[in-house]
Amino acid sequence: MCSLEVSSNGTSIELNQEPYQRLPVYLVLDTSSSMQDNEAFETAFSFLPKLLEIMIESPTVAEVVLIELITFDATAEEVLPLGDRNALNSWLEVKKTKPIIPEGRYTYYGKAFEKLFERIKIGVQQIIADSYEGVNYESLRPVVFFITDANPNDDTESRNIAFQRLTDASFKERPNIICVGVGDATRDELRKYSAGRYKSSSGDYIVNNPDLVIVPADKVLPKKALEAIIPALLKSIVSAAYDATNATNTDDGEELRDSFGSLDVDW
Repeated sequence: MCSLEVSSNGTSIELNQEPYQRLPVYLVLDTSSSMQDNEAFETAFSFLPKLLEIMIESPTVAEVVLIELITFDATAEEVLPLGDRNALNSWLEVKKTKPIIPEGRYTYYGKAFEKLFERIKIGVQQIIADSYEGVNYESLRPVVFFITDANPNDDTESRNIAFQRLTDASFKERPNIICVGVGDATRDELRKYSAGRYKSSSGDYIVNNPDLVIVPADKVLPKKALEAIIPALLKSIVSAAYDATNATNTDDGEELRDSFGSLDVDW
């Protein structure tokens, strides 16, 4: 992403170079045992192979998007570190014989937020450090898809403290967080943990952003709900990837650039 000028002797002179954009995407999946009901976890997990298909078909998406999977119940861990299409493909091959089974007894949102804070800091630093041979990389604002059937069991105060740290203005890597609810999850509960500039008339980063919450219509089973939601999430990533090279700086200057697609879901 540089512009060149040809000098009088025919040599090329580099005038400026814009950094290549990378969009880190974090899929955060609830692995409590209730996620086994109506194939909720299995359907949510299908997000990954479907994203891989898109990355194989689209060089633009493969070039821009990096993906990490974090699972949580009473603890949280990154089970797929932030990586590209090849890393995702290799990991999915292993998971064919060693699948993840949702069998946790508890659902601790706070542990997921703490792990996200840690992993996002590492991920953005990784992207910048990957620069080589004059090629510079820049991280766009991370995107988080937080998928759960709700009913958290951890202490409300500690949970909220962890979320506030993740979304605080002093954390320049603070992510766009899209909450996806299945089962008994409600919009009122999940909107507390959504965040981003999406559809913000002021352009501000908003915590408790109702436009970043997706919950199923009444009486829609988790599997059916996720089958409707996941294509919308994938479309959002594709849109963000194609818009990445045109992402503009935020008014704050200190924050990361935003690139974000639509979240329209057709029930």
